[in-house]
Formats: sequence, C-alpha cells, structure tokens
Amino acid sequence: MKINLGFLLIVPLLAVLATNAAFWEFIYGPQVDQEPEGVKLYTYLLFAASAGALVLYGRYMEPIIRNWLLVVLAAIAGLMLESYANQGSWMAYPHVFSKLLVLLIMFGIYAFYRRFGLPPMGQVIETLTVVLLANLLVFHRDSLSLSAFAENERGFGSAAAYLFVPVALYCLNRYLLRGGWLVLAGFLFCLPLIIFLQHRSVWIATAVALPIDLWLLRRVPGARFSLPKVLALVLLPAVLGSLGATALVLDSPEVVNRLATNLEDMANADKQGTGSWRLKQMESYVPLVQERPLAGWRLEGFEVPMQFYDPSSNQPMWQDRTGHHFHSFYLDRAFYFGAVGIALVLLVPLVRTGQRLWQSGPMRPDTALLIAYFACLLVFSASYDWSTYHFGLLGLLLAYLAEPEPRPATPALQEDRAAAPLPLPRAYTRM
Repeated sequence: MKINLGFLLIVPLLAVLATNAAFWEFIYGPQVDQEPEGVKLYTYLLFAASAGALVLYGRYMEPIIRNWLLVVLAAIAGLMLESYANQGSWMAYPHVFSKLLVLLIMFGIYAFYRRFGLPPMGQVIETLTVVLLANLLVFHRDSLSLSAFAENERGFGSAAAYLFVPVALYCLNRYLLRGGWLVLAGFLFCLPLIIFLQHRSVWIATAVALPIDLWLLRRVPGARFSLPKVLALVLLPAVLGSLGATALVLDSPEVVNRLATNLEDMANADKQGTGSWRLKQMESYVPLVQERPLAGWRLEGFEVPMQFYDPSSNQPMWQDRTGHHFHSFYLDRAFYFGAVGIALVLLVPLVRTGQRLWQSGPMRPDTALLIAYFACLLVFSASYDWSTYHFGLLGLLLAYLAEPEPRPATPALQEDRAAAPLPLPRAYTRM
C-alpha cells in the first residue's frame, strides 16, 4: 500500500513564509521591536538551502530562468570582488549582499517545484490562514477592538496583513468555481479584516488584485459568473456593510471618523499620514539616486551618512552604518543597485507573466491568483520593501508559469490536481 506524502511539497514554501512575523512571533513573542537575530540566521540558512536546491535541481530550470540565475550569480561575484578590493573582506556588509542573496530563495523554490511538481495550494492557504488567525488571537487581540481601530493601533504588521490577500483571492476563486457558502464566508471575512487592520497600502493592493483576478478567471474552465453568485458577492456585502456602518455610526462614531481620516490620508498622501513620511524619505535620497542611476551605490551606499531625518525631532531616523531602511522596494533597489537592480528582480517575471497572458487557452485558478498577487505586489512595492517571503511566492509563480496549463477538457474543479506535477521520487512513497 502506498502512502501519499505529497503534502510535504508545501514544506519549502512554508519554510520561507516562516520568515514573516506572523510565524516567528510564536517563538520570539510580539515584544521584539526588530527582527530577532535568530530569524536573520534562519534566513541565511534558507540562502544555503536554496543554493543546495539549485545544485540538485538546476537542470529542471527553463533556459530563461537559468540565464537569469547566471546573471544574478555574476552580480554577487562582482559585488564580492568589489568588497574585497575596497573593504578587504569578501562580504563586508551583509545588509547589502542580502539584497542579492535573497533572490536565491526565489530560484530555489522555483527549481524545487519544477522537479517535484506544484504544491497543493489548498493546503498552503489552509495552513497560512490558521497561522494568521492564531497569531491575531494569541498576540494581537487588542488590535481587533473598536477602540484600537479608533486610536489607529495596528498591532499586526503590514507584511503579515498582506498575507490575507492571497487567502481572499483563493476563497473568491473557489467560490466562483465550485460555489459554497464556506468559501464565500472566507472571502467576506478576509475583506473586512484587511480593512480593520488599517494598512492603507494593503487596501490599495487588494483593490488592484481583485479586478485582475476576476479578469483572469474568465480563462479558467469551470469559472461561472452566474447571476446568483454575482448577487451573493455584491448584495450580501452591501447589506452586511450597510448594517455594520449604521451600527458603527450609532454606537462608535469615532471608528467612522478614523476610517474617514484614513481615506483622507490616502487622498492627500503628499501632505499627511505615512504617505507624507515616505515622500520626505524619497526626496531625501532622490539626489543620490540621480547621481548614480544605472548601478547605484552598492557597498558605498552602506557607508553614506543617513540622509533622512525624523520630522518631529530633526534627528537622523537611523544610526549611520546600519543600512538605509527604505519604505519602498523601488527606492531601495535604485539606491543600492540603480535601474539594473530593479531590472534584475522584475524583468524576467514581467516577461514570463506577459508571455502567459499573451498565450490563448485556459488557465489554472491558482495561476490567476498568483498573477493577480504579483500585480498588486508591484503596487505594494511603492510603499514597502519586499519581505523575504515575497521572493518565495514569486518563485512559486514562476513555477506555475512554467507548467503546461490544462486543456479545455480538463475539469478545473479538481482542486490542486490540474497542475499535473512530476512524479515524486521513491523517497516520498513507501510500500
């Protein structure tokens, strides 16, 4: 008798997701102000494990991805030579090197799933949902209260709140494919929760992801935009939202005021709120970016004195020689590696995604989910630098794009089996 151990396929992806605070707070607790040293060490171990996966499974990579990997390795080697020549050490500033090394995680996830087949997305989403909700209930219960919302106390970080976006997209896709009140309830639960956690960048990302996902679902066999389903998606939130808004206005007007303030901050991002803070940081560093627009400052950037000052105290926001902590992926890569650094991360994923969208024929629901997630990540990147887990999900997207899509006759309702993964080696099955 064979025991199916296919669930082990989700372990590498979960190992990368574990770099998010929603996971590691179960070990270190929420009182840690900065990323613990243990998490940094764990991330370095992921770099090493990813390098091992590339050695073992690199032959399964597509030519375009393999060539991209060679370019990244050449960039890392060049940075090491520069470090040795100028600082006398092969890896003088790990903060700068990590911005290239983290790409190995993306390549490692991609190579692993090219070898063993795509993971069951349902198990990934279920595990992610359990971890996120458990973290909220155990460590951040106070952030779920109306008083916390009114006082803008956001105990849950933006990178963790952003993980609810793929959960919402997954529930939406499964509802349009199979129906069912449970997945509809999951979708309708995620949207208010995303709003309640008060990360405006996540709001915008969600608003971008949903229409793109719905547009892509038109190519998914079995997706039906029937009148009952559409009415349930539109009328049910409208009715519940109206009742909830009425109750809030009557019982908690301060919550409504807080929501109005958030919307006003989004509309006037250049004058108030965290958008104004980010704009000031960008204005502080744009002259340096313009000075070296092609390849950036690289290791010298670590030595550049802090350019951004706290508007309230007029003191440097961070100490010198601790790295420049940008609240924008684009500004971060442009400062350290210039336009080349941005292209090094985004060019091939954009090309592969464009190729898939240009192709005719059906699409898996999970491919649509990941493309929509990547699209909203491009928007989210304007406000935040990428977390480590973003590279893992990008590697998963590339693995999905590499697999042949199901033929029209293939039932799209067979969840997580439309990917037609490669057979598992004998080590994964036992007689």
